[in-house]
This record gives sequence, C-alpha cells and structure tokens, in this order.
Amino acid sequence: MQSNDAPSSCRVRLCSLWLLSLLLTAIVWGDEPTAATEKSATDVASPVSESKTSDAEQNEPAGLRPRRLAALGSAGVAAHYVGFRYFDRAWYQGEQRGNIRWLQDWSGNTYLHVDKGGHFMSGIFLSQSVSEAFTWTGITPRKAAVLGAMTSWGLLFEIEMRDAYFDQWGFSVPDFLANTAGVSVPLLHSLVPSTRIVDFKFSWFPSPLYRDYDARLAADLPRTRYAIDDYEGMTFWMTFAMNDVLRGRAKEVWPDWLGLALGYGATGMHGANVKSRGREREFLQLPDARGELVLSLDTDARYLPGDGEIWSLFKEQLNWLHLPAPAIRLYPTLRFYLLYL
Repeated sequence: MQSNDAPSSCRVRLCSLWLLSLLLTAIVWGDEPTAATEKSATDVASPVSESKTSDAEQNEPAGLRPRRLAALGSAGVAAHYVGFRYFDRAWYQGEQRGNIRWLQDWSGNTYLHVDKGGHFMSGIFLSQSVSEAFTWTGITPRKAAVLGAMTSWGLLFEIEMRDAYFDQWGFSVPDFLANTAGVSVPLLHSLVPSTRIVDFKFSWFPSPLYRDYDARLAADLPRTRYAIDDYEGMTFWMTFAMNDVLRGRAKEVWPDWLGLALGYGATGMHGANVKSRGREREFLQLPDARGELVLSLDTDARYLPGDGEIWSLFKEQLNWLHLPAPAIRLYPTLRFYLLYL
C-alpha cells in the first residue's frame, strides 16, 4: 500500500486540477451573454416543463452569479475530498498493483450486464444533477449541460482509475463505456430537445437472495449480503413519453402522465461477485441465470397535482423511479404481472 501512495496522491492532484479547470471554464463561458434563441431551443412545450420554472425564476436577471459558483466549487471540492477519503478507507483496502489491470468483461457471465445498467443510470443521475447545479449559478442550460457532462465523466473516470490499480477490481472497459453513455444522455436532451421523448428510470424490489440472506447462507444457496449487489432485484427501464408521440384522436384520449417502459433485469443469479452462467458458474447444480425483458406502463411523477418549489423538486426526484405498474414479460417467456415491482 505504501509504495503506491505517490501515484494515488498524483491522481488526486490531477483530478483537483480537472475540477479547477472546469470552474475556470464556467467563469469565462458563463459570463457570455445569453441568447434568447438558446433558451427557446432548450425548452420543451409541455405542462411539465412549463411548471418547472417559477415566476420568481423568470423575473431573475440572467448572467453568471460568482458567489453561487464559488459556493458550488467549494462544496464540490469538499465533497470530492471527503467522499474519496471515505472510499479509500472503506473500499480500497485490497492489494494494489504497479500497473493497470484491464478488464474486458464483455460476456456478462457475472451479472448478465445488469450492473452496466447501474453504471449507465449513475452517469445520467450525476450528469443531470451537476448540470442543474451549474444552471443554479446562472450558466445557461445548454452550457451547464456540457459542463455537467464533463465534470461527471471526469469523476466517474477517476473512480475507474482508482479501481484499475487493485487486484480485485481493475479498469472495466464496459463499465467505462456505460458511464460515458450515461453522462451523455442529459447533454443530448439539452442539445436535441426532441430526444426527451425517451428517458431512463430504475426500480428495485429486494430479491430472495438479499431478503433471505441468513437462511440461504446456512443452506449454501445463492445469496447477496448487500443491497447494492442485489442485481436480481433491479430493473432498468427505457421510457417513452407517448403523449409526445401520438397524433390526432389517440393523443387526445391518451393521459399526459402515462407512458410506456421497456425494462431489462435478470433472474436466477448465483450471488454477488460470482459467475451466474456458463461453465464457471458458482453453483453448477443450478441452471444459468437468465436475462428478462419486460414491457410496462410508466407513470410520469412530474404530473402529480400541486405546485411549490419543494413539491416540484420532490416530483422531479421521484420521477427517477419506475413506479409499480401492470407489465408483461416478453422474454424469455410470456408472463403477465398485475403489478410489477
């Protein structure tokens, strides 16, 4: 561990310089005048988007707010330091290497690529949150989306680089690509507003592997100790805003708040950090885990009644989740769910 302290501190300094350069870019870039056409290009004409901006926000003067930017920068640096200090103590305790351990885990035999959905959604959530934080400082939404994507990509890249020097982890190329795709989604939505018809959500209901951990441990059956590794209970969704797709009479009768969602998950997992299919699966007496494709209705939580800044913020955050709804499993076999959790 001690022999690699210098490389680790060097990487921390490089990341700090990366964050500082982004803040300087924000100061220079955000100080440019805002064009009216840019605002109109990034706004979507729908009841949801119109409700996001309060009268007070519309009356606020445009332009960069240095104090808010300084506060954001200070909070970001502090969170970065505290967060990675915690992970250094709680997570990165294994044997370090002197070179990068590259992982080309394309087979998905461990989690059937469900874990890539986690990387993808983490990238989206981080990029969107950071973009909104930059917008709060007075930077225009489109430029904030660019800065948010760059900042989020840099932070997730740093995590992969930290993983890269540990024997039990490594730099996973598929994880890195999933991160990159995720941070790009809010940027794409900002640059091409019509793409907001497609969005992404997440749902989780504890699987027996996690829920019955103690009993499964005693019986030597597949199990998952931590919720973060309970991939069998997770489903990742691609949602479609049908009201923006339909035309004519169909658009009139279709509820604004109702959409469709295509979800991917898996069943029959063999546990955490073990092979779940193939000849090297953990429990050879059990069958391979299987991926599942599910079609479901989707509720847009932003259409919930009521206004107010706090309530609107709550609805925005709630909309990250795919709420329980009727569904049909399309693959590997057909099955109807009265309520898919």
